[in-house]
Amino acid sequence: MSDLCRTVLVTGCSSGIGRATALLLAKQGYRVLAGVRDSEHVAELSCPDLALLEPLVLDVTCEEHIVRAAHHIRQTSPQGLFGLVNNAGLGMPASLELSTLDEVRTLFEVNTFAPLRMIQACLPFLRLGSGRVINMSSMNGTTALPMVGAYSASKFALEAFADTLRVELRPWQIPVSLIRPGQVRTSIFAKAREDLDRRSANIPAELKSGYETMYARASKFNSRGARSATSPEKVASVVLRALQAKRPRTHYHVGFDAWGMSLAQALVPQRLMDRMLARAMGALKPLKKK
Repeated sequence: MSDLCRTVLVTGCSSGIGRATALLLAKQGYRVLAGVRDSEHVAELSCPDLALLEPLVLDVTCEEHIVRAAHHIRQTSPQGLFGLVNNAGLGMPASLELSTLDEVRTLFEVNTFAPLRMIQACLPFLRLGSGRVINMSSMNGTTALPMVGAYSASKFALEAFADTLRVELRPWQIPVSLIRPGQVRTSIFAKAREDLDRRSANIPAELKSGYETMYARASKFNSRGARSATSPEKVASVVLRALQAKRPRTHYHVGFDAWGMSLAQALVPQRLMDRMLARAMGALKPLKKK
């Protein structure tokens, strides 16, 4: 392996966007440290034809794993890191009232605090390698939608971290980019469907008249997402573009829905947006008081 080979660490590579990104970058000649949460996924990601792809057991919520990953980079990448791609993420479709604080904390641990931990751990190597940071946000990172409020909040916070870091890291010329995909055709929708079905069946009787329709609509929109025209490979190609750009953009939108959401946020007044979302979720008409 050449000493000039640029090393990129990508988290959340077990499937979906992370896996597609790891494979694409390795094919493009980057040395890829592909983080997977469990050791069972190492063999699944190993590819004899891609010598530059190196699976790495990395649960981004585990401090021991992060320290071990940093030690591995120090030992095997004397040129430092060219890129850190914070892709690992978690979704949890649910109404906020019926979400436990432990569930919300878990979302923030994975989607918000873990990327910050990874950035803090990797900054010495990014400085050495004149590298850059790419955070996987979402179209929900700037617009909070019903039934994904906790997820949106975790991505809002991730975007705030990125906005701050772009300025704080300017002395070292470390760019920080955010990628905002819309719905992407991955296995996350199958997991979300199971979660929605389970939660819908457990709505308290006194709240069913208000929440049952919203859970049903959320399930319907989830099914559409599973058929999305945007593939993981499309998002991976945008990650590659952000890595190769001489002056990477601060934000990249992927998918028509992501672009549409961005335009709607800029052009539609908030009260009208609330009304449109309430209509879409079957929550426009107030319930009759008993």
